Amino acid sequence: MKYYALIAYFVNYGLNIVFNIKKLKTGSFITKLLLTPILLLIYLTASEDLKIPVILALCFCFLGDLFLEFPKYFIPGLSAFLVGHIFYAVKFLSDITVISKLPWWMFLFTIVYIAYGITLNSRLSIPDLKKKTAVYIYTVIILIASFLSLLRFNSVSVYSFWIVLIGTLLFIFSDSILAFNRFKKRSPYGSVCLMAAYGAAQLLIVLGILLE
Repeated sequence: MKYYALIAYFVNYGLNIVFNIKKLKTGSFITKLLLTPILLLIYLTASEDLKIPVILALCFCFLGDLFLEFPKYFIPGLSAFLVGHIFYAVKFLSDITVISKLPWWMFLFTIVYIAYGITLNSRLSIPDLKKKTAVYIYTVIILIASFLSLLRFNSVSVYSFWIVLIGTLLFIFSDSILAFNRFKKRSPYGSVCLMAAYGAAQLLIVLGILLE
């Protein structure tokens, strides 16, 4: 079942990219909403040790995908993704078992994350105070989740570490594109790049967790 589900994910992911390139809104909407349910199926059928935070993370990301399709539900959509990232962060934190043995220079990456967060938000023009605050809080949470995935170094397998870390970085990249498309200047290929990065990010995070 897990292999069929993985194949289904790649087919759905590929179709979503095609629909976005051709600007077919109905097709892109349906295939986008199918991404996290298929990933959840992959996780449920492939994992021998199911973790509730992973299941909840995917469920809330599904809600985020749904709400963000409707402009008036931007804050609920962002909030759903925020909760999803909190659950991912909880999972990553639970993986960390040898934090005392991590090289000291690894913690210098906090500077990189903070600098990126400040730079990103300073370049966005968000007139609405509620949306601006929501984006700031969301940025902090997604960066913390990614940093926690970095701290899994030496606590999980090498493959799991790198795959999850790359997944969280792609998630940050996709959300950055989303922010610029919505609040700065919409790129003609923004939705394609966004979904390509987002679909890969979610897949890598789930596969990385499975490879622990």
